[in-house]
Amino acid sequence: MRYFAIAQLTLMLIASPNLLAQETIAIEPGRIIRITVPALGISQQVGEFEALHDGTLVVSANSRLQYPLSTVSRLEVYRGRQSHPWRGAGIGFLTGYATGFLVWVAAAEGCYEGASTASCAAVLGGGVGAIAGTIIGAFVGGVLVKTDRWDEVPLDGVRLSLMPRPDGFGVGASFAF
Repeated sequence: MRYFAIAQLTLMLIASPNLLAQETIAIEPGRIIRITVPALGISQQVGEFEALHDGTLVVSANSRLQYPLSTVSRLEVYRGRQSHPWRGAGIGFLTGYATGFLVWVAAAEGCYEGASTASCAAVLGGGVGAIAGTIIGAFVGGVLVKTDRWDEVPLDGVRLSLMPRPDGFGVGASFAF
């Protein structure tokens, strides 16, 4: 039994270079991808994924291009556009508060008897400016500002491991996509 486990471990170590050489990228043809190939001076080239054959990535970008997968350092798949309402609201809140505070300080002599100009400006001007800034910022971030979303595809998708079994050890392989 012990010799069988040692033989399995030896076979796994011998077979692992062959398993690592397999193509493990699962992207549907026609998807928009972005690649980086430093050896060729290519940084974030966008194109349409066609295929992956014999370790060569085939991409359509004005023409049909082929890159050895071993030279690709980064591969990303386009996932659509994303808005940023919360970021816009936060920036608008801070900007609106600061602007409202400064405008109220410049315009106000005093809100009521015994109140300082700064404290009155902080409460009234800052509050009004913060509310207006938050609304405007949320609109700008949610409707007007959109960015592309890209998900990175792992290029080292094969992992080997030993798995205990009742009669010894077995080889387990996992593939990341």
